[in-house]
Amino acid sequence: MENYTYLQSMNRGRHPEGAGLADSSYCIFFRPIEEPVLSQRIQGNETSLLLELNYGEGSGQNEFRLRQAGTNLVVEESPAGLFRNFLMEKDIKYIGQAFMYAILFKIENLNTLIEYGIKDMKVLEDSLDNRIDNSVTYQILDFRRRYTEYGSQIISLKEIITRIEKGYYPMQIQNSYVLQGQAALNFRFLEERYELNKNTIIKDLDTYTSIVSNNISRNTRLLTLVSLGAVALNFMFGSLLAVNPAIGITGGVLIGGLTARAAVVYRRNDSRRIPRIHDSDGYILSESTQEKPSADTPQALESE
Repeated sequence: MENYTYLQSMNRGRHPEGAGLADSSYCIFFRPIEEPVLSQRIQGNETSLLLELNYGEGSGQNEFRLRQAGTNLVVEESPAGLFRNFLMEKDIKYIGQAFMYAILFKIENLNTLIEYGIKDMKVLEDSLDNRIDNSVTYQILDFRRRYTEYGSQIISLKEIITRIEKGYYPMQIQNSYVLQGQAALNFRFLEERYELNKNTIIKDLDTYTSIVSNNISRNTRLLTLVSLGAVALNFMFGSLLAVNPAIGITGGVLIGGLTARAAVVYRRNDSRRIPRIHDSDGYILSESTQEKPSADTPQALESE
């Protein structure tokens, strides 16, 4: 038996006490997600509509699904339940409003990930000076892969919004035009912010490569000078060793000390702690999205 939890009634909603999904109409129900979301998409027809999205990233990624079941709406989500909490703060009158709130939730999540991604990039840039190893290079490559994934999600979201704007689902999206306009505007700003930051991020790896090359050249010159000096001292004290062992041994110790000092200077960069970037698992949405709606919010205008 499927386990559904009643959340709220929409306009003309009917939910007798103790009734389930089959005996209710125009109501929103919730249940834990069972089948994973393989792709972010919207599909369906005039009688059945399905929207699948995710939020977060890495080990903190969660999924949710909105599924129309007759006149009712079923929300399925991962255990985190952030979208469920977000939706319960809204006064949903029509099914289309719930779908548009899901898209707004996803847009805000991507905005947050991109914003914190840029902060991560600045932290990495600040750590580049005097580094000649590949540790930060791998972090930058990992960040570029993350940012590319953000772009893939934006493309999927753009396809969803375009299908709605083109009138693919008029029966479900009717009476939610204010939210639809807000989603289109927020998405446009999201897309522009992503493209603006992408141009900077693409150049960062080239900049880092140049910094590493300069650092290697500087340290190579230092080691060359030390090596030439060590060779000269080794020749001089090696000759003295045959005449006076004490002087020869002292010279050998001196040469070893200079070589050790050069090694310390060469490896000094590796002793610097690699900065830790933010933990995206613990931050999904900005505080502004989690605020309760006021009287002049789009959902209030829809209900009027």
